[in-house]
Amino acid sequence: MPATPATRSETFQGRTWVTRPRPGVDRMSSAWLIQRFIDPKARFTFADEPPADDRKGVAFDMFGVAFGHQGDRCTFEVLCDRFGIKDAAVTQLAKIVHDVDLKDERYSPPEAPIVARMVEGLRASYADDQELLQHGIAMLAAVYQSHGGAAP
Repeated sequence: MPATPATRSETFQGRTWVTRPRPGVDRMSSAWLIQRFIDPKARFTFADEPPADDRKGVAFDMFGVAFGHQGDRCTFEVLCDRFGIKDAAVTQLAKIVHDVDLKDERYSPPEAPIVARMVEGLRASYADDQELLQHGIAMLAAVYQSHGGAAP
């Protein structure tokens, strides 16, 4: 698949980002990526359908939206591509997220089964989606740093 032109992060500052309820690995990691590399002041909310108007929120990891699965790539990979994020630790994290989310063992990183179990544990531990997302973001930040990523 040809690379898409990089999206300018300046137009996505201070936004509300909307995704489906009960975040899993792709939504957790995408939220972490958004806050870390795209929109440090991002707020997250949950809805069953994407907003009808992008002024009400930027949809991600929802069916039929620009920042969602494309072809054989998960949302995290699409965001990395669209925003031109080139970071070695993010590349390693993308392999983990891809395999856990798509369950295709394309990359088979040794951490993938552990991250999958951690996500399952977080989902079982937190009924509140905001709390679940915040704990997932913290977990993925730690995985990023364990691969040599810079502290925020």
